[in-house]
Amino acid sequence: MKRTIKNKNKQIVKENMGRKKLKLKRIESLKERSSKFSKRKKGLFKKAEEVALLCDSDIMLIVVSPTEKPTVFNTRSRSFHTILERFCMLSLQEREERRAYTIKTL
Repeated sequence: MKRTIKNKNKQIVKENMGRKKLKLKRIESLKERSSKFSKRKKGLFKKAEEVALLCDSDIMLIVVSPTEKPTVFNTRSRSFHTILERFCMLSLQEREERRAYTIKTL
C-alpha cells in the first residue's frame, strides 16, 4: 500500500506494511496447534462478547480443541440450556433457512 505525503513542495511516497493475508493451512504439530488454538479461542470469545454487548444479543459457542476437549461459551449470564432451548424451539425448516442464509453470506 502506497501513500503520498506532500511536504513543502516535495512529494514523498511511503509504503506501509499493512496487514497481509495469511495462507491458511493446517498446523502439523499438535503442540503448536493446541497453543494457537488456545490463543485464537480467547480472541474468538472476546469478539463474541463484543458482538453480544453491541447488538444486545445472546451468543453461544461450542468449540472443540485439537485434543477433543469441548468448551462452551455463552454471553450475558444466560445459561447454556436457555439459549439451546430457544434454538430448539425453531422449526426444522426455519433452522435450515437460517443455516443456508448464513452460509450464503459467508
